[in-house]
Amino acid sequence: MIEHRQRWRDFICSPEHPGRHLASLGSAVAASTGEPIDLAGLEAFLGKLEHGGDDIAHLASLVDLLSGRYDRFMDADLPHLLDLLAVEARYEDTIIGPALTQNARWDRTSIGRLSGWLRPGQYVSRTGRRSHELPENLLLRWLVADLANAIVGIRRRSKGSRLHDILETIAVRADQARGHHLFGAISEPLRLEPVMLSSARLRRRPEYTKAADLAARRSMLSDGSEEARWHAVLMLLAVGWLEPVDIDDLFELYSLVMVLDVMSQELELGDPDEFGLVLPGRKQVAMFARSFGNLKVFFNQSPKTAIGIRGRYGAVINGHAGVTGSERRPDILVVLERPDGRRDMLIIEMKKSRDGTYLSDSIYKVFGYLHDFAACWPTATSGPKALLLIPEGVQQIGPAPEIVIATADDRRAIARAIGAALLS
Repeated sequence: MIEHRQRWRDFICSPEHPGRHLASLGSAVAASTGEPIDLAGLEAFLGKLEHGGDDIAHLASLVDLLSGRYDRFMDADLPHLLDLLAVEARYEDTIIGPALTQNARWDRTSIGRLSGWLRPGQYVSRTGRRSHELPENLLLRWLVADLANAIVGIRRRSKGSRLHDILETIAVRADQARGHHLFGAISEPLRLEPVMLSSARLRRRPEYTKAADLAARRSMLSDGSEEARWHAVLMLLAVGWLEPVDIDDLFELYSLVMVLDVMSQELELGDPDEFGLVLPGRKQVAMFARSFGNLKVFFNQSPKTAIGIRGRYGAVINGHAGVTGSERRPDILVVLERPDGRRDMLIIEMKKSRDGTYLSDSIYKVFGYLHDFAACWPTATSGPKALLLIPEGVQQIGPAPEIVIATADDRRAIARAIGAALLS
């Protein structure tokens, strides 16, 4: 499978295929602005690190630090921003006396003396002070701490080797920021909160907007979600780092990019109008807006999330106490939304095996999907409802009205299945 790993990775990240958009470090981009990833030179530094098969998140964090322009922000934007931190005046009631050095609040003072909690010669005064404890500044504090802590972890794993210049720049600037007389006094939040992101993006200074974008990306990488895992896999593929990437994940991404490429080329749909993969709250990973309707491709999403149709499995779970579970998620859903409101769907499942028993179980699993999601086909259809992709060793020799099995390299078979299900 070694040759498969390299070939699949090259196909995913090739600038000639739609994977160039999916592999753009997880950012949703318009099809017209996607560019091939160029992270040359990073793999050499990765080789100096101690790592293992469970280090995908750590390695992806490193790739992000080296490629995400954090050094530019820390070197150019942050020092300028530190002297112009957002500030607000905060007022609070304080007790002063016996000298009346500030304006007294006579209403509060009178109440205090009548109730006995103010002694003679004491006054209540409204005192104002400047505070930098604003959500946008807390975001800056979180970002700097996250970057500094990440580099501390890299130092521990780098076997005593000198840090990459980009990482050195980030580390030095983070230390300087923490020593700033205003910034250093801001409390360090434990987590990034939505209000921090929204407040930073509302500020007129562009440095706050940049900080919000960088912080959001760092937060997503570390949140442990499925989106973060795919984000990490794509980052490692972008620099050719295959060792820690699970072969099943690699085959799934290869099949996804192949399906998109076949739709663009063999089915002559051209470039998709929208792209996006590992974004919080994401919907389709690609959409082809054409005169016959919108053709959407969903990756690792349940029909409930993708098109709002609940499966039978969820109804069974919800109808019983003591049983837990979530809606099933096929690998790929290709959905055609027609102008008249009708909707057609094709399920695509990927299995990296040609073992007869395992393949038979996979076919049965797909039949389970067809029963579970029967509501997605409210009317009878003559085309296939599901396509099962495997690495090699299969060829269709007869009619298969509901499920078609094909190799992920067989572009003609993939095109026939999608065309018969959605475009006939």
